[in-house]
Amino acid sequence: MRGTLMVATLLVAGATLTPAPSNAAGPPQPPMTSAVSGKSLVEQVQYGRRCGYWRRTCRFRWGFGWRYRRCLRRHGC
Repeated sequence: MRGTLMVATLLVAGATLTPAPSNAAGPPQPPMTSAVSGKSLVEQVQYGRRCGYWRRTCRFRWGFGWRYRRCLRRHGC
């Protein structure tokens, strides 16, 4: 048991201490500005029928408390 734990610890330490390749990030990109793209960086999102279904379901299950909000967040609404 002790030998297995020691091998596992060495493997994890070796994986975390090895340097990442320098080309992993790719070439540098110029910063994106809203004047260049012509659009705002914030986009309006419309939720379809799926979120309406989950709103009704979560409201029925949990009411309007913190569990309702947690339920919606877990389902992406």
